[in-house]
Amino acid sequence: MNAASKPTRVQRLSQASRQRRESEKQELRHAILQAASDLFVERGYEGFSLRQVAERIGYSPTTIYLYFADKDSLIFALLDDAFDQFGTALRQATDPITDPLAKLEALGRAYVRFGLTHPLHYQVMFVMRGDFLQQARAAETEPRIASFRVLRDTVAYAIASGSLRPGDVDAISLLLWAIMHGIVSLAISMPLIVTPERVAEVEQDALMLIWRGLT
Repeated sequence: MNAASKPTRVQRLSQASRQRRESEKQELRHAILQAASDLFVERGYEGFSLRQVAERIGYSPTTIYLYFADKDSLIFALLDDAFDQFGTALRQATDPITDPLAKLEALGRAYVRFGLTHPLHYQVMFVMRGDFLQQARAAETEPRIASFRVLRDTVAYAIASGSLRPGDVDAISLLLWAIMHGIVSLAISMPLIVTPERVAEVEQDALMLIWRGLT
């Protein structure tokens, strides 16, 4: 690089200033999301507001609106990590397995395990704000429901291998999803009746009924 192409002192200072401001913006955004996450766990979806988030981090509500247009956009961003964990859990449960029915069984168990481990997030993701599934996060084009591609692919694999009877892949996938979703929803809403031990029994019985009907 010749002397003429080297950035001047003013340019270097300007670049450093931009980098510092960007770093500060990212740090504040992270602080907002962390405060929102804490309040979400403490008070639930309905129990916290952007004003409370602002108070938690010591900023005015106006500052929060510079990063998130409203509560929905903040919740949507807050669930990014939860959806990532969900998709990872499903893939990790099935990737090491080659037997088609064993893959489906592992997938169902991983779904239930995620829901019961993250009940608050699960309720917002799949009950209270199911519309979020049809939306794509920033800089992405696929909606979040694409995380269920692993279920559809596993069902298609089981049909192609002859382990499941021929049928509509989407319909069978929705059936399996509905059954596992029902187990999680009952366990979350009625924990005194649907205890962890009962969940394991119902889960096993549900899988047996599925195989009897579909194999």
